[in-house]
Amino acid sequence: MPGVIASGTEVKRDFQRPGRSPVIAANGMAATSHPLATLAAIDILRHGGTAAVAAVATLCVVEPAMTGIGGDCYTLVSKRGKPVWGYNGSGRSGSKAFDQALRDKGMREIGNSIHAVTVPGAVDAWEQILKTHDRFGLDRVLRPAIQYAEGGFPVAQRAAWDWQREVDKLGADPGAAKHYL
Repeated sequence: MPGVIASGTEVKRDFQRPGRSPVIAANGMAATSHPLATLAAIDILRHGGTAAVAAVATLCVVEPAMTGIGGDCYTLVSKRGKPVWGYNGSGRSGSKAFDQALRDKGMREIGNSIHAVTVPGAVDAWEQILKTHDRFGLDRVLRPAIQYAEGGFPVAQRAAWDWQREVDKLGADPGAAKHYL
């Protein structure tokens, strides 16, 4: 027999078979690809903060192949009754990176060279998001990520699967081998 949720929409799920019900909440919600990141986000929400930075910082630790502190961050923040706020936290070129200098060296394409690496913009973006939209600073919001980085964490099935596929690459680097294998 189908169930009914509060809005009156009929549920199509057969509760006698395996599956997941939709998540519902009254005062806030967080969803990430890892339960520990979701928990970090919910903890910040419970204390009146904005969850996004806590969630992504935790993901940088528990799913490092999917996101990282050394990357970029593009953000849109929408609050009821206010205009949408955006921030471009993309990486910048190094201060001495000039296209003509690379051409003079015979480069016609940056491709996968070291010159494709930018100065990371994520941490600056996180700080700007918190300064503009949150009651907490980086010290509070990064606490769960720091705890997992220092104390360890259970590796989720997806991360384990990814790491298993990259054993040769991870094993070639002593630091990666020590921490991921």
